[in-house]
Amino acid sequence: MKTSIVERHEVVQIATLLGVAIDAGLSVVAALESVIPRAKGPLSSKFAKLLVGLNMGGNLYDELAQLRSEEKRPVLDELVVKLQVSLQFGTPLVEQLSMLVGTNRSLIAAEQLAIAAKKENLMLLPLVFLILPITVVFALFPSMQYLNLNQ
Repeated sequence: MKTSIVERHEVVQIATLLGVAIDAGLSVVAALESVIPRAKGPLSSKFAKLLVGLNMGGNLYDELAQLRSEEKRPVLDELVVKLQVSLQFGTPLVEQLSMLVGTNRSLIAAEQLAIAAKKENLMLLPLVFLILPITVVFALFPSMQYLNLNQ
């Protein structure tokens, strides 16, 4: 499944906010509880279901595993894996999230550059077939009229 730019933007925003909240001293659960209700989008609604499971007494690692098994989106999968690895092995989560954000931002920029390159050729069509011929006509017509008047 191809990941859209919108999904990547949403993951970047959620990961950035989670990184800031965790860096400020909140736990992972407290960071999720403060970030996810303010986020909007399809991926944040999946995390909202995760929060409901946590409020019902679920384990964060198990809820993340369930979210990962339900959703087959590579971007969301990468974020969930980083959270799970941090919970299980104690890796520094803020660094992992910042690397995830940097990677996704570079992928977004590359994808937008590819889209812009495709649209650049389409933007040249009116120039070549409309503006350029009209400019040539305006440049040549007065000269041709002047040449015809002298005869």
